[in-house]
Amino acid sequence: MKTAIYLRKSRADLEAEARGEGETLAKHRSTLLKIAKEMNLNVLSVREEIVSGESLVKRPEMLALLEEIEDNKYDAVLCMDMDRLGRGGMKEQGIILETFKRSNTKIMTPRKTYDLNDEWDEEYSEFEAFMARKELKIITRRMQRGRIASVEAGNYLGTHAPFGYDIHRLNKRERTLTINSEEASVVRMIFDWYANEDMGASAIRNKLNDLGYKSKLGNDWNPYSILDILKNNIYIGKVTWQKRKEVKRPDAVKRSCARQDKSDWIIADGKHEPIIPESLFEQAQEKLNSRYHVPYNTNGIKNPLAGIIKCSKCGYSMVQRYPKNRKETMDCKHRGCENKSSYTELIEKRLLEALKEWYINYKADFEAHKQGDKLKETQVIQMNEAALRKLEKELVDVQKQKNNLHDLLERGVYTVDMFLERSQVISDRINEITSTMENLKKEIKTEIKKEKVKKDTIPQVEHVLDLYFKTDDPKKKNSLLKSVLEKAVYKKEKWQRLDDFELVLYPKLPQDGDI
Repeated sequence: MKTAIYLRKSRADLEAEARGEGETLAKHRSTLLKIAKEMNLNVLSVREEIVSGESLVKRPEMLALLEEIEDNKYDAVLCMDMDRLGRGGMKEQGIILETFKRSNTKIMTPRKTYDLNDEWDEEYSEFEAFMARKELKIITRRMQRGRIASVEAGNYLGTHAPFGYDIHRLNKRERTLTINSEEASVVRMIFDWYANEDMGASAIRNKLNDLGYKSKLGNDWNPYSILDILKNNIYIGKVTWQKRKEVKRPDAVKRSCARQDKSDWIIADGKHEPIIPESLFEQAQEKLNSRYHVPYNTNGIKNPLAGIIKCSKCGYSMVQRYPKNRKETMDCKHRGCENKSSYTELIEKRLLEALKEWYINYKADFEAHKQGDKLKETQVIQMNEAALRKLEKELVDVQKQKNNLHDLLERGVYTVDMFLERSQVISDRINEITSTMENLKKEIKTEIKKEKVKKDTIPQVEHVLDLYFKTDDPKKKNSLLKSVLEKAVYKKEKWQRLDDFELVLYPKLPQDGDI
């Protein structure tokens, strides 16, 4: 029976290890391998989850195991208890159990084997899952109560210190913040500039970067980090909890954080010293609440070249400007970039001329090399097919070696460590072979279709050049250009005038592995 072993630590295991009772996963691995030997199971993989987490998204080994179960790689999964597979929310437990049931994969523990397609086993497993969820809720509720009590006592629970502070541990259970004098002076400047000098977040960002100040991680400032500081009541001596709540996305696996309503926040007086007076903080909040930012691109695409023209000096996208009483221009908005702007209509004209010229040359080149490319394509396919047959034979041999491993373990020829080490070597070789085979199959498929795609590119570009001048809709023009162009790189020096600039086109062409 093809079997996977799944190991995961619980919170109780972590507490036991802290008391010096030994490494849990090693003991569990030994127990399960002994059971596998007694039951003559063919162990194909051992997956060890080194974190204790109820959420699937925080358990990469379980996610990988579920994918393998979906692919019918195993007949059974061996674990210490049902709740080691998962005791999170009903939806996540349902995903796990349904995956096992749909693939007809059994769950084996030292106490019992569960066949989820058997009505009694399914009901029993659901009951055990229910009890595990209840236990988890009690533990989670107890931990959350402890966190809330700690915040209400004025402790700081964040993983990292906010800018302006350093974390100071009072004892094993209590942490607070101490003022970082150098960073605190920057915090005071930010609030003063915003509240009293009418500087916005972008202007403050520019000034801090010009003065050489860096963020907590040593990076340049950006407007979002400025706004985060301006909104954070930590700077008036407060600590806040439950600002955000972890919520599940519709796919039921990934989670994201949603900002909670302010009425749900827990705000308490912290043990740390404030950096700014409360009056200055409130002044900044009033200003923040009174400002309105116009949503980006509310009226749709107005520039047919949007997202296509890239700056050659910094790589940023060029954007269209609408100066009063002048034609639209395309500029690089990256701070400090010296690429000179040009009229949008001149760039558009140059792009279409270059695209037409490229189309003529590409079509001529395709016709000239059509026969030679066909011969080369046939040779590549034949070579790859021969290599594929050789690898298929080697894969059969290596699979036999893998299947013999358990017999060697049972006969005592291999120790547990030797078994796992050899199993890993063979698994790596199987992965290497299958990966190479997949690449060869892709190359064969690519060669077969490459000629057709190359041929199809010609009428596609012809179609774009024909339709472009038949519509006045910038959005349609933009879609047409993006269907045949990856990008166009623009360069213009300060001394160059009008249409004296460089524009390099990057057409969308089939590459190896793209098809």
